[in-house]
Amino acid sequence: MAELSADPAASRLARYDGHAEWYEQTSSAYDRSEDEEFLARHLGTSGNPGTVVLELCCGTGRHGSALRAAGYRVLGFDISADQLRYARGRLTATFRADASRMPVRSGAAGVAIAMFMHTDVADFAAVAREVARCLRPGGRFLYVGLHPCFLGPFVNRTAESADGSLQFMPGYGRVGWSNRGSGDGSGPASRVGFHHKTLGSFVGAIAGAGLIIGELEELSGGGTVLPRNIGIVAEKPA
Repeated sequence: MAELSADPAASRLARYDGHAEWYEQTSSAYDRSEDEEFLARHLGTSGNPGTVVLELCCGTGRHGSALRAAGYRVLGFDISADQLRYARGRLTATFRADASRMPVRSGAAGVAIAMFMHTDVADFAAVAREVARCLRPGGRFLYVGLHPCFLGPFVNRTAESADGSLQFMPGYGRVGWSNRGSGDGSGPASRVGFHHKTLGSFVGAIAGAGLIIGELEELSGGGTVLPRNIGIVAEKPA
């Protein structure tokens, strides 16, 4: 099993710089319809004129592009200038920024989203607190990411679609960085690292920021035995 550590070289800022082209090609093969349906169901299929959505850790902008096509103004933030090269053509505007230190006025945003990023940051709680700061009272945070219980260095799901088998190993309770996700070591984790969090530490980060979790959904994400993804809708108290 891959070793976990508190502060590997992979945790440095802009870890996706130098991998943007590979990431763009790899991510284009994924079916994003379930993720986009989750966003559409909770935001609506068309944005009111001027409706602004903040997308943290927007990467190449593939998720936010569906919202922009639906009429929303999507402002993307990412620490990787390399990733933002692609996002600029897909989102309304982009900004190079750390997700835990956003160039946004407190209480200025009505909606914030983030997709598949909690495994890319060690301090997800700091990101959740920043989301809470940026949202106005009654504002919503929508998040879709890898399921902490069923994706991580403690499980191998490479044979799942072929024969329905999953191989679980010790390590779920160890929070920290790994050089491998749930696969054979050929995915993004081998290039940029994977920060595993337990379900408690993941959900606790959002609740601890003062956001009220109204909905939690387990999404298949292509899983045939167990769900691969998790969706959360949280709100800043009015």
